Amino acid sequence: MNISVIIVNYNTAALLLNCVDSIVEHTQGVSYEIIVVDNHSDEADVVLLRNDSRLQLLEQPENLGFGRANNIGARKASGEHMLLLNPDTRLVNDAITILYNYLEEHPNTGVCGGNILDAEGQPAHSYHMLLPSILSEMDFACGQLYRRLRYGRNAQYNHTGSPLRVAMITGADMMVRRSAWEETAGFDPAFFMYCEDADLCLRIQKQGYSIENVPQAQIIHLEGKSFVETREHCRRSLQGRFTYFRKHYSTTYNVIADTLNLLTLLLATVICTLTLQSGPKHKYQQRLRLYWQMAYGRAPKATSSTQTIKTI
Repeated sequence: MNISVIIVNYNTAALLLNCVDSIVEHTQGVSYEIIVVDNHSDEADVVLLRNDSRLQLLEQPENLGFGRANNIGARKASGEHMLLLNPDTRLVNDAITILYNYLEEHPNTGVCGGNILDAEGQPAHSYHMLLPSILSEMDFACGQLYRRLRYGRNAQYNHTGSPLRVAMITGADMMVRRSAWEETAGFDPAFFMYCEDADLCLRIQKQGYSIENVPQAQIIHLEGKSFVETREHCRRSLQGRFTYFRKHYSTTYNVIADTLNLLTLLLATVICTLTLQSGPKHKYQQRLRLYWQMAYGRAPKATSSTQTIKTI
């Protein structure tokens, strides 16, 4: 078996089956297996997967999150390499063969991924040129000005037509060399969701491998279709961020990062209040409160100077 495709499902069976359809339609150059790890979906959802002979279904008794579920799939996998694929993706071409051949021809590459397109077929976020850090967070707060100035139009999508070395491939379409996976023991189970892909890419790079985007492989990602953004997703994204920063940076570094983030969120909230932007204001309020709670273990009290901080 050349490739083990691993897909984690949580109440996204209809999207996942469309993904499987695209794999079967486009994959011609390699042998593959499809392993679906179900994170305790609703019965009406998982029943759609049970009788599909194209996949191996591993049902879990609870929602394990993205990384731990992929680790379970990897233990079942028999392929030379593994493609971790989101359920809300569809192959545009024989992306699996393209990525597999790239790993075979470039033994120093530990992870590779393709160019991602959105539902309209337009270039979408395919990778990061920066791992999570103070620089990446402050750059994001400034509209990613640094990334645009340094990397131009290739900051998130590879327009060059040639492979590009990047900091990390997103978990939506991450093909991992088996030896790199085994050397790092896969995803760190401390992460439930978010930043586990950054953590894995960092640890694989520390083993001497590179992370590459291969633009010839093209995949549609219906980003945001597999879940509805909620306060819980915001909390989980912050938890992933805190886990990553606490793991890889010093206490002093984290204090500086937390202070800068809180000041940025507070400023954004004040600006939205003054400009009567109620939607963005609510988003920044929520993120500010959650950030404070998770950084310091308690919520800030509203004062005359921070009247925009209210209970959510």
